[in-house]
Amino acid sequence: MAGWPPLSQARVSSRAWWAAGLLIVVLSLGLRVAYVEATPRAQPIHDAFDYDGHARSIAATGAFSPTLAHRRPSAFRPPGYPYLLGAVYRLTDVREAAVERRFHVGQLLGAVIGALTVGMIGLLAAQLWGGLVAVVAAALAAVYVPLVTVGTAVMSEGLSTLVSLAALAAALQHRRSGHRWRWALLAGLLAGLAVLTRPNAAVLLLPLGLAVWTGRPRLSRSALGPPAALVAVAVLAVAPWTIRNAVVLDTFVPVTTQLGSAMAGTYNDDSRRDGDNPWSWRSIDHVAAYEDLAARVSKIPEAELERRVRERAIDYIRDRPVSVAEVGFWNTIRMFELAGLQRARETSATISIPGGPAIAGVFCFWLFALLAVAGAFTARARAAPLLVWLVPVLFAASVVFLTLETPRYRTAVEPFVVLLAALAVTAAIERRRQRGRHLGDAEPAGERARTPAPARR
Repeated sequence: MAGWPPLSQARVSSRAWWAAGLLIVVLSLGLRVAYVEATPRAQPIHDAFDYDGHARSIAATGAFSPTLAHRRPSAFRPPGYPYLLGAVYRLTDVREAAVERRFHVGQLLGAVIGALTVGMIGLLAAQLWGGLVAVVAAALAAVYVPLVTVGTAVMSEGLSTLVSLAALAAALQHRRSGHRWRWALLAGLLAGLAVLTRPNAAVLLLPLGLAVWTGRPRLSRSALGPPAALVAVAVLAVAPWTIRNAVVLDTFVPVTTQLGSAMAGTYNDDSRRDGDNPWSWRSIDHVAAYEDLAARVSKIPEAELERRVRERAIDYIRDRPVSVAEVGFWNTIRMFELAGLQRARETSATISIPGGPAIAGVFCFWLFALLAVAGAFTARARAAPLLVWLVPVLFAASVVFLTLETPRYRTAVEPFVVLLAALAVTAAIERRRQRGRHLGDAEPAGERARTPAPARR
């Protein structure tokens, strides 16, 4: 857009920078595999149980499991991650293996996704600020504990984050490439895949559209073409699943039936009165206002149940509009890990993260967050297109007003915390180099001053 500074013109293709980045990606994969092997063998619980069940069915039949979700047609789980996991189950022939072995395969898949995410963070840094920041960002991402622990859980957040970062990288490349249409179309396709993995990734369409809206005049057909094409491709990527839902559920469900559950589990009096964690989400079978529906949950079609609980939650918000601000406040507190270490242990345990790594992740997040604050005040951060920083803001907003458990629901924001931290570290490295050069320049002059002048004849 007008007034935005150009992306970094540094030689991103430098062999030295690429070699260093590739080495970091390989080492990050080794670190994640080591973490998987060092932690106790776990079994899928909660969301991971569903992902495992659907993946087994997909490996066998190509379709979601008919036995999960109260033995009725379901669109509760978005398809992106279950289908990838199902493909891996089929390739590794573990569909009928013991559950511990399947879970182990899922964790190793997460390790690969996590290593690719490290590389994608480095690529974004290279596009924006050049090779040095890219290597620093990749190195920090490789050891950032929350990305390690969530990334190796059998959960969808890691895949969604990777695809979202790839979509942003494609949109940024549109701004510097002579083949702009292909990058806009690729960004749209990746955005659609991200939505099929985590529906809140739909917030990406705004910054991605801004990124490819570079033509002049702004309202001309040629200028509006790339953003319109990006959105159209994203919609087309989601459309087959929407059509499947219309056939299977006999109603319009764009991606998932999760929204009603998320709203109803948060916006209720039981959640509001929770003395330990105000406005924290709970399943509707633990909410007094939904006892009538919870008792008949297996007899109500999934889409119909979602509609009913969503409407009740909206009625609750209408009666208590301030609840939206209150939910946003308390979930923001939780996002910054300020609800206590016990809360961090409990929410991490829901995705099979042991207590020790969970607490290590909290302290690591605090350290990186402090570095990120410092990085936000650097010249490089100010020079980056604003749309880059709009991405984590929108991702955070997409969860803090609904439900938030750390570290998993913060995963889409974590890469930008790492990028800002990398800017702070890079600035410190450059200041130290500059001081070293100044000292080096000053020393010979000092030596000359102490050298006696030659005697006159």
